[in-house]
Amino acid sequence: MRALLLLAGLALGAQVPSSGELTPAQAAAFWQRIGGREPFLESAEARSEPQSLYRFFQLADYLRLQGNPSMGHFADSGFRWTGTRVAWLGVRPVTPDAAPITARAWDAAFRFLAKRRQWILDRRAPIRIRGACVGAVLEPTPGQPFRGVCIELRLESPEGTLLYRYSVAKPSIEDAVGAALDWVLCCAGGAGQEVPHGAS
Repeated sequence: MRALLLLAGLALGAQVPSSGELTPAQAAAFWQRIGGREPFLESAEARSEPQSLYRFFQLADYLRLQGNPSMGHFADSGFRWTGTRVAWLGVRPVTPDAAPITARAWDAAFRFLAKRRQWILDRRAPIRIRGACVGAVLEPTPGQPFRGVCIELRLESPEGTLLYRYSVAKPSIEDAVGAALDWVLCCAGGAGQEVPHGAS
């Protein structure tokens, strides 16, 4: 988990100089980093965090995932967000380091986001979301200065499925939980946006 969150923390915070201005070369490198895609199983994350694998997604899922540490790894098979009714089936912790972040904490974070977006929680809704927290860093250390989480989510719609693996580092674990869900749900179209272009 250490390498994973270090990558996420650097991707989110270290590219912009203190002046806030990027040179053309820095801007090109930034866009290449966040726009680049690689197969998940060939990524540094997959190699350095084997303990986080096969806890929720399985081999067939990992073979489909593509992306990068900044944007996450995802695979879309026709998923389309429709309406405002959502069946939240929860996120459960599936690794020892994630165990202190209970399913109830994930439920509370999701309910907050649902209220903000005026979604109706309905177990029979066409949009179905479930997942697992496959890694977490709760207390910073010199070797791992970021708190954060790594989640795998399966989002289903009548048209298809979206798989998403995403890691985020924040000052507090509560912020990380909320930000992880918020990012994936925005990318899934739950904020009126489309699934990331070219996801497959």
